[in-house]
Amino acid sequence: MRGTRVTAHELGHRGERRAVWYFRLRGYRIVARNLRTAAGEIDLIVRRFATLAFVEVKTRQSHGAGAPHEAVDRDKQRRIFALAEDFLRRYDARKCRIRFDVISAFWDGRRIALTHYADAFRPMSDPARPWQIR
Repeated sequence: MRGTRVTAHELGHRGERRAVWYFRLRGYRIVARNLRTAAGEIDLIVRRFATLAFVEVKTRQSHGAGAPHEAVDRDKQRRIFALAEDFLRRYDARKCRIRFDVISAFWDGRRIALTHYADAFRPMSDPARPWQIR
């Protein structure tokens, strides 16, 4: 028997809890969870040694809408860059390498399977306007 389907809110919560467990087992320190700023909300901020990673966790329970990581499109990436910028204004990260990760989580009814995309995307500036992110 397959497990039961869960609500979208509960599914997201389970995916984030599993992602926290995943990072802790690999020696990361959880800097922030569900951090809200004026630009929106970032799921996780983790740190290991001199690397600070901003993590977007996407969880699905069917493949009807595509793979979870495919939901992190250019607009979502721009919002994550803005969130990271807000956070970095307050956090002393001068000696940190910054990375943007995506955790793709799939709930099959019994367990959550994770795929970690480290350094999944990077900000790119427009050559004509280097102060703007494309």
